[in-house]
Amino acid sequence: MNTLHLELRTATARQHQDLDAALAGGLDDRDGYVRYLLGMLALVELLATPPAAVDARSAWTQWFDPRRGELLRQDLRALGLLPLAHGLAPLPASCWMGANYVLEGSALGARVLLRAAERLRLREPGLPLAFLQHHARRDDRWPRFLDELQMLDGRLRDDAVRGARHAFGVVADGLIQKESA
Repeated sequence: MNTLHLELRTATARQHQDLDAALAGGLDDRDGYVRYLLGMLALVELLATPPAAVDARSAWTQWFDPRRGELLRQDLRALGLLPLAHGLAPLPASCWMGANYVLEGSALGARVLLRAAERLRLREPGLPLAFLQHHARRDDRWPRFLDELQMLDGRLRDDAVRGARHAFGVVADGLIQKESA
C-alpha cells in the first residue's frame, strides 16, 4: 500500500474538493475551458524546471514533460490569449514530487475533461484540445509515479505534502487569473 499517496490525498482533500467545485461544469463553455487551461498552465510553470538539487533524486526528471507547457501555450494562443508567465518562486527540489503529484493525478481526471471539451468543440468548431489530448493519454505513468512516491522517506515525505498543498493553491490562483484579466 502506498502510504504517501494516502497521506497526500488526505492532506489535500479540502483543496481538491474546492478545485473540483471551482471547475464543476467548467468545460461547458469557452470561458470555463480557458480558466482550466490557465490553472493548468500555472501548475506546469511551477514544475517547469526538473529538480537538480542534491536532495532530489535524478530519477524524478522522468516526470518532467516539456510538451505540457508547449501544448498549453499553443492552445491558449489558438484561443486568442497570450498569457503572461506567473512569475512563481522556484519550488524547492524536495517539494517537487509532491507538487507533481497534483499534475500527474490531474491526468486521470483529464480523461473525463477531454470528453467534456470534445462536446464543447461540437458547439465551437476549432476549439484547440492539444493539451488535454496529450495530458489524458492512457499510459502507465500514474502507477509508476506512485511507486516513486513510495520511495520517499523522512523529510522528503513532509516536503512532498508541502509541495502538493502549494501546487493546489497555484492551480486555484491560475483559475482566478481569467476572472481578473
